[in-house]
Amino acid sequence: MHARRKIYGQENRPLEPSAFASMLSAHEDLIAGRRGGARLIARFVVAQSRRCDLRKLPDSDFTGADLSGSTFVGAELQRASLYCANLTRCDFRGARLNRADLRGGKFHGAQLAGAVLDEADMRAAILCVADDLLGLKWMGGSAQVKGASLNGVNLDDAEAFAVDFSNCSLRGAKLRGANLKNAIFTNANLDGADLSGARLEGASFRNAILTGVDVEQLGLSPAATAGCVRDPTPAAWARLDHILAQVAQGEAWVTSNGQHGSSAVLDRLDLRPAATAFAGKRLVGLSARGALAVRVDFAGAELPGANFDDADLRGASFKGADLRGASFRRANLAHAVFQDADTSALPLRDGRARSVQLDGAILDGSGLRRPGL
Repeated sequence: MHARRKIYGQENRPLEPSAFASMLSAHEDLIAGRRGGARLIARFVVAQSRRCDLRKLPDSDFTGADLSGSTFVGAELQRASLYCANLTRCDFRGARLNRADLRGGKFHGAQLAGAVLDEADMRAAILCVADDLLGLKWMGGSAQVKGASLNGVNLDDAEAFAVDFSNCSLRGAKLRGANLKNAIFTNANLDGADLSGARLEGASFRNAILTGVDVEQLGLSPAATAGCVRDPTPAAWARLDHILAQVAQGEAWVTSNGQHGSSAVLDRLDLRPAATAFAGKRLVGLSARGALAVRVDFAGAELPGANFDDADLRGASFKGADLRGASFRRANLAHAVFQDADTSALPLRDGRARSVQLDGAILDGSGLRRPGL
């Protein structure tokens, strides 16, 4: 029998596993429109180490609940209320928590890799270990959020000391007044993020996307922002006509069956000034090795055999694109969109087939998997 306890000043009541399971099933019946359904309202309950993987629980209410040690792998928790909930050591890998109320939640030791928390409210959330005597410190128990999608999330006043946000997408995130001392934002996308008033001592933003951010106002050292992606330079904009000419030549080469034009070559160029010029284009054999193509739109493009080795394609869209036999070796594909894209092998004239190459690529949030994984 569970002992009663108080969390955040409210006495929590134990909830037996059978009763908890019944509440989950009744909520799923409600979502599916089946008879007997009822919204899950489990406020201030103690339900530790429960298995909720793949459960459909949008709009459920776990306000103030102690769910520590529970697993929600792949669960649907959109708009759920987890206000001031104890979520320590919970496993939310691959879960959907869009617009969830996570204010004041305790997340140290939680697994959030690959989770979608877009527009979630995480004000004053605690993502690291708190010690009553020594204050906040890192003890290997911080929340694991690498690769999570946190676009538009509100992390104002959150405690995220030494938390690793590597490869996360934090576009438009609010981090005002957050404790981000020693936090790691390597390769993270912070486009348009608001970091005003945040504590950033020792934080690292190496290779992060900081477009739309006044970096100078953050007081960071050059080492902390080494390799970061800023807004396109005047020199990059000056190459726009060259990029468009290459796209036109690439299309002419395809439509004329090689009689006119040539395959497009855009190696090591900043393609962002032409971000919308590639959608729906026929660019067989495109070469964009080492290109900077953050959030560039390749949706619906015909790109069989294209070479994107070493390219920065974070947040790029390949929705519905033909990518048969394309190469993405060592490319950064974090949070790129591949919905309905054709990533099958490309048949060659000699009877062989060329598969899509992903060796060394960063795939967090893209939905792609290397063969054998």
